[in-house]
Amino acid sequence: FHITGGEPLLWPQLFNLIDEAAAMGYESIFINTNGTLLTAEAARRLAGHDGRVTLSISLQGPEVLHDRVRGISFRAALGGLESALAAGIGVYVFTTAGKSLLTALPRFAEFLFDTYPAIKDLTLIQLIRVHGDALDLSGELLWPEDFISLVRMTALLNLYGYRVTVLQNPLATVASRALNMPWVAPALPLHRCGGVIVMADGSITLAHSTRESLGIYGPGALGGVLASDEYRKASGPDDEACAGCRFLSLCRENAMVRPSEWFRSMGRPGHFCREVLSLAAPGSE
Repeated sequence: FHITGGEPLLWPQLFNLIDEAAAMGYESIFINTNGTLLTAEAARRLAGHDGRVTLSISLQGPEVLHDRVRGISFRAALGGLESALAAGIGVYVFTTAGKSLLTALPRFAEFLFDTYPAIKDLTLIQLIRVHGDALDLSGELLWPEDFISLVRMTALLNLYGYRVTVLQNPLATVASRALNMPWVAPALPLHRCGGVIVMADGSITLAHSTRESLGIYGPGALGGVLASDEYRKASGPDDEACAGCRFLSLCRENAMVRPSEWFRSMGRPGHFCREVLSLAAPGSE
């Protein structure tokens, strides 16, 4: 059971919801937070479910980059991270990967794992634009060459012993294999069979960053969505778009069953995944 936001710790009913989810038998409860409201008392309450609650704490990178992009205190976020670790909660650090992070990533990973070795992993999320976003970060978007750099660094950081993954983006895994740098862990796709999210307005979508509604939440709604042809078409293998691609076998071997989502290339013609893989293995057939 995955609770994201916005900031879940702003919601007064959060702890009641977690109690109810635990009572219903959910084996794991994952919460995304920026960490600034994660007091010692809040961490203690979250830790009271036999280890079923884990957290991601959002850090944009080093302090200067984090404070500039997020507008909230890096130090306050670290305070929340420390409270969670002290309470025995499993913690992931979620970091949005834009251009400004690339040069800082190795030192940032070194700081995190040397200072907080109990962190489960540093999870990188490719920066994208979404409908209605309030801040234009177009200059921070990763071009194919930047994505290759991100994959190389992720692979080398793992080889060095730091635990770094790329969230819900199997293209990173495929590219690492094409580069003969296979030290990037497999990743589930963003749009995948069995996965849905309920937005704050009740609409059911494929993912947090996706606004196309598949229905409105209510009794029986999730089952109806999961059984629909629309859902299967949107989340299953796309044999039409992938037909004839020279990287098809490599992609299928690494759980990439659809082309990269449109928002990774922001409307440029062609598929972002093919651009990336053509750079990773230009002579591959």
